[in-house]
Amino acid sequence: MRKLTTIIAAALGAAMLFTAPGASAGVIGVTVDPGDNSSIGQTEFRAALGGEAVKYFIPLGDTSGVYGVDNGGNFGLVADSGNGGGTLSMYLLFEPINVGAQYVLNVLFEDLDLETANDPFGFFESVEVLSADGLTSLSGGVITTIGGLINGDASTQQLLSLFLGVLTENPFLVRLDFNASFISNGSNTAEYLIAEISEVPTPAAVWLFFAGIAGLSFAGRGKSRTV
Repeated sequence: MRKLTTIIAAALGAAMLFTAPGASAGVIGVTVDPGDNSSIGQTEFRAALGGEAVKYFIPLGDTSGVYGVDNGGNFGLVADSGNGGGTLSMYLLFEPINVGAQYVLNVLFEDLDLETANDPFGFFESVEVLSADGLTSLSGGVITTIGGLINGDASTQQLLSLFLGVLTENPFLVRLDFNASFISNGSNTAEYLIAEISEVPTPAAVWLFFAGIAGLSFAGRGKSRTV
């Protein structure tokens, strides 16, 4: 009877662990206008990233704005030049999600740098993940300076992973902020990213699964001693 119970526990744990929505497959974010969640921006297939990626330009001029919204709907969609740098805010919509579950955000960047210059010599990028209202940091207030972490060239890739915790809204918006700083006049080139959220398996499922496995192992050893 005890062995049957442990088998059931292991089976239930495995079912919860491996069939939980989003546990094995993530949800790719779509760039949107935060005002009405309509799709904006542009994508391009990037073999290096393994799929359709968001194409964007981090502004080198002094203007800041929202990707695909400001500047007549072209902000962050076209190349520019300058020596000051502005901030590009990008909003990503994720749906559907399992409300109340915990999620991890993974952002894979392909960095094509500036013309005639590479990171981190003069062109710096930073990203902070914020809630949809722009008031709550999902990364603990820590700004990840991408340019300070990579020794960039045209083929550089960077994976940023952040634990988002429990998400309670569906759909859910995440805001990425990019900032450029360049001391001499330069021209930017296109950069690309793919952003995905993946559900974290529930601790209860993990505990139940391994508790069942441990129970099976214990039951097996007990049987071998009685033979």
